[in-house]
Amino acid sequence: MGTMEPLNYAWRDDVSDQEVASLHAAAFAHAEEMEPWVERLQRHSLGWVTARRGSDLVGFCNVVTDGGRHAFLLDTSVHPDHQGSGIGRELVRRAIEECRAGPVEWLHVDFEVAAGPFYLADGLFRPTAAGIVDV
Repeated sequence: MGTMEPLNYAWRDDVSDQEVASLHAAAFAHAEEMEPWVERLQRHSLGWVTARRGSDLVGFCNVVTDGGRHAFLLDTSVHPDHQGSGIGRELVRRAIEECRAGPVEWLHVDFEVAAGPFYLADGLFRPTAAGIVDV
């Protein structure tokens, strides 16, 4: 992936199942599995933010909606070659801006304890009590 090309962010940018699957697998260190990302985005998402260097997808986050006032930030992913450069924070910041410009009143995010400093830094999110269960 080229690092000299400019970084471009977009809301609801065209993506392919392959490129999102590849990015997600690299970012979360799991085997790459083809999933119907585009179908799910079109069906369940208010929108998504992409970060590209040239044509390479290097960052992604998804805003899923309940169809009303609540939305949920999912799948914040940055390619390992680009982690630590502020791309993830900018993806989240832009997702928040888009939610504020639309019908959303509450944007929720769940995260592992280790990711807390990322999501809670700079006032992106405030901590709340929540519950979760593995099903």
